[in-house]
Order: sequence, then structure tokens, then C-alpha cells
Amino acid sequence: MQRIERRIDVSEAMGSGETVEMAVTLHLPDPALLPGRPVAIFACPGGGYSRHYFEMHFDGHENYNEAQWHAARGTIYVTIDHVGVGESTIPDLSRITFQTMAATHDSCVRQIADALRAGMAAEGFPACPGLFAVGMGQSMGGGVSILAQGRFATFDAIAPCGVSAIQTALPQRDKMAFDHGKARFDAVAEGRVKSHLEADHEGVDYVYAFHWENVPADILHEDMKGGYPIRETAPRFGSVTIPYCAVQMMLPGAFAADAARITVPVLVANGERDTCPDPHAEAAAYRASRDVGIFIVPTMAHMHNFASTRALLWQRLHDWSRMVAMAQPMK
Repeated sequence: MQRIERRIDVSEAMGSGETVEMAVTLHLPDPALLPGRPVAIFACPGGGYSRHYFEMHFDGHENYNEAQWHAARGTIYVTIDHVGVGESTIPDLSRITFQTMAATHDSCVRQIADALRAGMAAEGFPACPGLFAVGMGQSMGGGVSILAQGRFATFDAIAPCGVSAIQTALPQRDKMAFDHGKARFDAVAEGRVKSHLEADHEGVDYVYAFHWENVPADILHEDMKGGYPIRETAPRFGSVTIPYCAVQMMLPGAFAADAARITVPVLVANGERDTCPDPHAEAAAYRASRDVGIFIVPTMAHMHNFASTRALLWQRLHDWSRMVAMAQPMK
């Protein structure tokens, strides 16, 4: 596997008059492993996390690197930090909107996909003219995948993971806590709260929502030791910055119009304890698509790649992406 770092200029898509770049890592498989129709998964992280969430490593533990797992099976795996996240340009976070997140993500993906199709992605890596592009995101990243597809038709298929096209809501230990958590966003809807920094996090159990009980204690500590959702410090797989508009992704119908425009295949993937209150209802949100799958992973909470069952999700993404790629005609 080749691991290549890139910075992609998306200044024009951002439209702010400043230089804006997105940090990207390409995980390129051995060309001999590429299928007849090459598949590229473009993976983007959730709020408070960076693209390195998809290639985690913990001393004393094995097999937390999703990017490596996919590349070993012949899939091109591209991890991306959104504008305002991780190692990408951090502009005024209050000026990032759904539209700019979608536009910059679309621009970044298209530039990478064009390079892959033309054989310009890396020295010695072959051209992939029939490349099948899959947009996969976790949590906030899943939301951005929906926005980009709904507004720019960026991908040939999308896999929004841990995000609801109806209303994203954090699971809690009981109904009272769950209802309180949803009610926090009334202030967002009314315009009184404009970012996660202003939101009421009192009483919200992020550990329960994010991590199944069997996540190793040292890994849980590594994720949460710097604070969440307001990170004072971040692990390598984390981000101390989150675009302010991310809080709006928790509002009812935040993605409704965009999801309704999507015509490509969709895989809605969630953990057993996740942010889709009714995962089986999600298919109705993608009413223009003729191919919507629902996958629920057992003993998995919202932060999927920490779960002991993470490889079940990776395998489904692998199998599903190959299946829909073979079923779709080449452009």
C-alpha cells in the first residue's frame, strides 16, 4: 500500500477570497489487487475527529486501521479533513455553512477522482478511467456526504454512517435523558445557539452514546482525555475545531431536501446504539434513490471504529461498494 499526503486547493469553492486547502491522505492498494472496475471510498470524519480516525493505532491493540483494511483488499481509500477540521485550513468557523462544506468537499473529491482516473494520483499507480466513487462519512462526515451528493451529485454511491436524514439524535440511557438531549437543540432552531461551544452539554452522556461498554479502557481514555465535544487537546485522530454549522445538523429535517434529491445507491449504516432513533425509517428519506440499504451493526455505538465489531461494518462497505459498482454502467 502507498500512503500519500496531499493538500487540495478548494479556494474557489469556498468563495471567501482566501487560500483554503483540504488535507487528504490517499491509501493506494497494490495495483494487482484492483478489481475490474476500481472503487474509491472517500471517507470523512465526524465532529471532533480528523481523517486519522480512519487509520487509528493503539499500542497493545490490533486492527483499528480501516484505511489499511480496505487497501489490502484492493480498494482505493481516501481520507479527508473538512474545511475547518484537523489539518485542513481553519478559516473563521462561523462563516462555514452547509453550502460551503458541500462545495469544498465536492471540489476536493472531484480533483482527487480526476487524478485517479487520469493516472496522475501517484507515480506508478495506473489510470482508473472507470473509477467508481463512493462517498462515506461518519456522523458529521455522513451529513457532509449527503449535502455534497444532494447539491452537486459528487459520487456514484454514498454510505452515510451514524447520521440520520430525518433527525440525528444522541442515544442516552433513558427516555428522559434522550428527550432532554433533543430539546437542547430548540435553542439552535431559534438562533440563540450558533455553535457547539454555546450549546448546553450538561447531563449529556457522550461516553454512553459514543462507545460500547467493551471498548478497552485505555482506548476510551485516549479518546476522551482532552474533553468532548469541546476538546481542549485532541488525539491524532481528533480535531479541536468543529465548523459551527455542525450543530444545525442535529435539527429535524436538516438534510431532508438534499437526501430527497439523491438518486444513486445509498447504504445507511448504524451501530446498535447510534444516532438514528428509527434506522428502518431512514430509507423513506432517500425517495429518489432506487437502491437504499439499511445495516445495523451489533454491539456498536456511535463511534464505529472503536467498536469490537468494526470489521463487520468494513466488510459490508467493501461488499456493498463492489456490488453497486458492478451494477452501475460506466459513464
